[in-house]
This record gives sequence, C-alpha cells and structure tokens, in this order.
Amino acid sequence: MKKVNFSRVGSEQQYGPRPVGEILNDFLNKSNSPFAVAYRERLLKDLHPNKELCIDLKLYTREPGRMPVGTYLNGAIARKGEDCYMFVENCLKEKKVTSLLRSPHVWKGSCVNVVRRSDGNLYPTFNRPQYSKDFTFKDFCREAAEELLAIASLI
Repeated sequence: MKKVNFSRVGSEQQYGPRPVGEILNDFLNKSNSPFAVAYRERLLKDLHPNKELCIDLKLYTREPGRMPVGTYLNGAIARKGEDCYMFVENCLKEKKVTSLLRSPHVWKGSCVNVVRRSDGNLYPTFNRPQYSKDFTFKDFCREAAEELLAIASLI
C-alpha cells in the first residue's frame, strides 16, 4: 500500500474548495506574473484618481474608490510641487531590449549568402552542401558560381 505524505503550509482554509471566479479574480488582480500584469494593463487601462484629504497625496490606482487599510501597492511616488505628491500604481515598466542584427543577410541563396557588416561592406558566405550521387562538389561549385554572377548583377 502506497502512503502519500505531504505537508501543507498555512491555514487549511486556503486549500478548501473555492469558486473558480474567486481564484481567477485573486490571480488576475493580485499576482505579479507576466500574464496577470499584461491582463491588467490591457483591460484595466483607466486609472482611477483618489485624493486623500488629510495629506496632499493623489493616488492613481487600478481600482476605483478608497484603498483598504494596510494594502500594499506596486508603483511609484512622484513629487509634483512643494508639498504635493502623486502615487501611480504599476507605473514602472521594464524596458524591452531590442537587439539589432550584428550581420544581417542581404541575400539567402541555396549555395551562397550575402551578409552586410556593421560598416556597410558586403561579403559572401557559402552554405554547406549536402552531397549525394546526383549532387557532387563539381555541381555545387557550378551552382555557387551561377548564384554569385546573379547576385553581382543585382547588387
């Protein structure tokens, strides 16, 4: 007989049955996973301003109304004036790194590729041929020469 032993951390109530809507709501509104963040940015585009009267702090949050006591939000505080501050939830976004191709291909052929260097010069590279009884080294050289002549007339 197989005995399954596993331990649970936290209260047993969190492992009890919950409605699917409640689980999805918790995940989409409180999680920092890339999917949940993208969902909030796409569907909850509008920020809801809320001015606190006791201090000069304006909150721009994802949910309308006052914030519950003790709630933590991801975001940034910016100073607008001498005694005036503003908090924007989830305002910091990661910069997406766009990579430039170091040596982009100008021409991709079956035997020869033409590549552009960063200084703008072009140079040919040869593809590795798949030799067989019907396609020998002589055939590869002939096709590569034909491609080089065709490329030279185009560029």
